[in-house]
Amino acid sequence: MADRVMSRVVSAEISDFYQIEHTSRGVQLRLSTGTVAFHGKSRVTAVETSDGEMIDADFVVVGVGILPNVELADEAGLLVNDGVVVDERCQTDDPDIYAIGDCTSHPNAIYGRRLRLESVHNALEQAKTAASNICGVDCVYSELPWFWSDQFDLKLQIAGLSSGYDDVVIRGNPADRSFACLYLRDGKLIATDAVNAPKDFLQSKALITAQRVLDADQLANTDMSLKDIANQCD
Repeated sequence: MADRVMSRVVSAEISDFYQIEHTSRGVQLRLSTGTVAFHGKSRVTAVETSDGEMIDADFVVVGVGILPNVELADEAGLLVNDGVVVDERCQTDDPDIYAIGDCTSHPNAIYGRRLRLESVHNALEQAKTAASNICGVDCVYSELPWFWSDQFDLKLQIAGLSSGYDDVVIRGNPADRSFACLYLRDGKLIATDAVNAPKDFLQSKALITAQRVLDADQLANTDMSLKDIANQCD
């Protein structure tokens, strides 16, 4: 139902880029449009949209997102709030119970708030943290969230969370199909969307973690690596 592609996680600049890429390859997008019904007997043959259109279909892929399954934790009397609430050691409010993965709400020191992340990296690193603490080795989970999406020959790599940004810096030229979109809040880098730009993705992580006020012109200057900019902050 959104008015642009991937609107939940990327800026309008990234959405516009991907919309052009998809439509240029013959993909037809129906934005701000809902699904009313699937039609067919033994299988789906058509999809009816909220604006009355009937689209012929050979098969349908439904992506509906997820809700955390917290019923077991709730029945066990654990604290639940948009997921199973854990501390930085993946420990619930019962000291004998740990929880990890997509179902957990955990503190993040970089963003100063609780997060519930649906990502492979988060699940793997939380597993390591919980296992260490269960074995008596004190370990704190403090990771920068990151994600990826492969679409056609384009690799989108996302470092950090861009919600709440107040400025966007484009690094590189989208027409070259290799660029990065840097999200700032109060002059500090909080997230990066890198399209076919793995170095910018990797090097931006240090800048996000450092939480220093940065010069937007420097960030946009591709003659300077983000690593060099990070070194200036040290």
